[in-house]
Formats: sequence, structure tokens, C-alpha cells
Amino acid sequence: MLNNIYNLLFYNLFTLKGRSSRREYIIKVILLTTCMITGSYTINLFGNETTFFSFCYILTLCIITTLMSLQYFPLAVRRLHDLNESGWYVLLTFAPFGQLLILWLMFKKGTPGINRYGEPPIN
Repeated sequence: MLNNIYNLLFYNLFTLKGRSSRREYIIKVILLTTCMITGSYTINLFGNETTFFSFCYILTLCIITTLMSLQYFPLAVRRLHDLNESGWYVLLTFAPFGQLLILWLMFKKGTPGINRYGEPPIN
């Protein structure tokens, strides 16, 4: 079970090759959103305090959130590869209403079997 959790959370963090399942995408997006909300809340909570604990906590949270944010784009590219689409479509997230299109594509069922981007994801 720990191996499955490790593979889901830490395997292929920053790689653009291969495919990602809907399950992996949804779990990582929920974790990223939770981390962002927690970070925003705690920065507002501890922002006025100048203790060493609050500084270390906010710094650690910022580092984790930054790493999780950086790994979103490779995850989205791999998810698009599972749909047999080009990873360049991830750039639509920067266009107005492009995030809605990407969100719709992300929850669509992937192509069964092998496609031009490789084997289907395991999880």
C-alpha cells in the first residue's frame, strides 16, 4: 500500500513523457488546492507574528506549495497525453476561459490501450 501511495505522489513528478490517469490527476490537483488554501490561511494567521516558528512554518509551506505548483504542468501534459492530445494544449490555461476547456479535458476518459504517447497508466 505504501508503494502505491509513493508511486501516486512522487513517481514521475517532473517528467513530460508518458501518460497520467484521471485518478492521479484528481488526487494531485486536490492536494495542490488544499496546500494553496492552507498556505493562504496560515500566512494570514501567522503573518503578523515574528516568531521563529511562524517563519519556519511559512517558509516550509511556501517551498512545498512552489514544488507542487511546478509539478502541475508536467502532470497536465501527461494527462493530455493520456487523451492522445498534444501537451502544448496546456498553454490554453493562460488564455481566457482556457482553464475551463483544460478542466473538461482532464476529466474525460483516456484512450484505451497504447496510443502515440505510450502505454496506459498503471493507476
